[in-house]
Amino acid sequence: MKQLKYGIIAVVWAWAGAACSDDDNFRDSIIDVTPEQLTELDQWIRDSFGVYNIDVIYKWNGFEVNQEYDLTPVREEKVIPCLSVIRRIWMNPYRTLGGELFFKKSSPKQIMLIGSAVYLEDGNSVVGEAEQGNRITLYDLNQRNPKDSLIVRQYMHTFHHEYIHILHQLVKYPTAYEELGGGQYTINWANATMNQALGAGFITPYAMENANEDFAEMIARFIISTEAEWQVYFNQAQSQSAEGYRKLREKETIALQYMQGVWGIDLYLLRELVLREFDRILAENRAEQQQP
Repeated sequence: MKQLKYGIIAVVWAWAGAACSDDDNFRDSIIDVTPEQLTELDQWIRDSFGVYNIDVIYKWNGFEVNQEYDLTPVREEKVIPCLSVIRRIWMNPYRTLGGELFFKKSSPKQIMLIGSAVYLEDGNSVVGEAEQGNRITLYDLNQRNPKDSLIVRQYMHTFHHEYIHILHQLVKYPTAYEELGGGQYTINWANATMNQALGAGFITPYAMENANEDFAEMIARFIISTEAEWQVYFNQAQSQSAEGYRKLREKETIALQYMQGVWGIDLYLLRELVLREFDRILAENRAEQQQP
């Protein structure tokens, strides 16, 4: 047995010696290491998003997408119009109030753009989704007008909601906020009506899922609502329950103080900047629709 083992070792060493002869050229490689040439679109993305450490994924990679869905890639001519809207209604307002360094440190790592839609069993479609604050994915870009009122509002909600998740993961909101939810958080939030949610002190049924979703929904809904729209929530809550109304007001106060005290962001000013761009985008869309 020892002779056999030694014989095998000798053969291996002989092969290694032959393989490592001085005549071999190790400079040649079958792996192409040539840097990929940037297109004009790639350069625009790098200048607009890459400087904030955000990787925009629009080129098709089957390993990157959600395998549960039957998806198709986004058409390149749809990329800049979509990203331009996102930059205007989400990035720029935060950069203006928080500064460049703040946004670089807190921005999501990736934005993925998908051309086709995702349909749920109930017939509804998914506009966007996020993965633990690291990646935000937008769907159905090939068929959507990124300046349509409904689409812009959905983008606003998606990005502001998910961005709040990133912020509270960096610095946790006060425990008093979660305590206001008490034992009313539920995995069955989808069964609740809007009036039931407001009467229990939640801004939407989705806010009833857990404290993190409650906090993100509260701030996101504030940002994308006019003052008149915002007060409708409270009027409805008051009509349902005095206790629910009180909880909503306390949550509002905590959220406003958190954003101002921790991040130096005045939510009233942020809302003003976001809604101003929203109105401008809609005006541009109307003008474009009227062109022959």
